[in-house]
Amino acid sequence: MDAGTSDCQRMEDLNEKLTSTVITEGQEAKRKEGCIFCSIATGTDTKNKIIYQNSEVVVFHDIRPASKEHLLVIPSNHIGPVKGLVKEDKPKLEYLFEVGKAVLEKRGGDISQSRCGFHWPPFHSIEHLHLHIIFPATEMTFLKRQIYRPNSLWFATYDWTLEWLEKQSNKKVTES
Repeated sequence: MDAGTSDCQRMEDLNEKLTSTVITEGQEAKRKEGCIFCSIATGTDTKNKIIYQNSEVVVFHDIRPASKEHLLVIPSNHIGPVKGLVKEDKPKLEYLFEVGKAVLEKRGGDISQSRCGFHWPPFHSIEHLHLHIIFPATEMTFLKRQIYRPNSLWFATYDWTLEWLEKQSNKKVTES
């Protein structure tokens, strides 16, 4: 592979496989001013190198990696933290996971050896939905294993979160 080829260019063949409108519903992505992840999604924050992007999601490395690969998969739309989601949002999380898995595999990782999940409010630092995919989980330090401990007060696994969503109603809580 050409050393000058960017990660995004190497991932272009995923575009057809990962075609969806589940996040934006075919509309232009909605952003929130002052949100660092929205800035990354628009390309105005140049400190974070985008690995993969399409109209629905953006994938980049966590600035404080917990292992060799620590991907963050964010929706292009500004969507608040996971705890504010409802049952009808489940396809959005499934799509984030599908993209994260495809990007990780393209980079030589195996999702079965990964830790995947979400920081659980109030234990998150960014008010924009984001899925952590950490590979390999076996190479996490003791401290990182505590920070990303499955189904703790501050970190919920992807699978647990899907189960939790199934129990939620479809009524969105509106912000005042």
